[in-house]
Amino acid sequence: MPWSSDLSVHHEKLDRQHADLFRLLEQAAAVFEGGGKAALVQAVDAFVHAMLEHTATEEALMEESLFPERGRHRAAHEVFLADLQQLSAELQQNGPTPLVGDWLRLRVPEWLRFHVAVNDANLGAHLAQRPASGRGAPRPDARKLPS
Repeated sequence: MPWSSDLSVHHEKLDRQHADLFRLLEQAAAVFEGGGKAALVQAVDAFVHAMLEHTATEEALMEESLFPERGRHRAAHEVFLADLQQLSAELQQNGPTPLVGDWLRLRVPEWLRFHVAVNDANLGAHLAQRPASGRGAPRPDARKLPS
């Protein structure tokens, strides 16, 4: 399920990150179909790392712009990151199981598409209404998967 322009939130950096997330997720799903555990762990780790950077970027933008829905949006991130932690644990413990395949082909892409179309679209609209300023850059290293 690739990123497409209908998912644009009209914010260059967020759109670029979204496109990268969909690309990395497609790569992980492809590795599930034809690669071994080590390659799949690497592909999932690349997606998780990009997701952590992306959520940190979004959360910094929400704080800097005083996005009114930032608490709810951050909570959605927390739930999803906890799910990614479960996916990573399943993969590490049991390898490329059917459950891992379902996550990569169905659950994660559906969540990502829904989140971008609903939550991130609202954030993009909010950011488009704000004047550009010299705000500091987001700290992508500020996010970690829940323990």
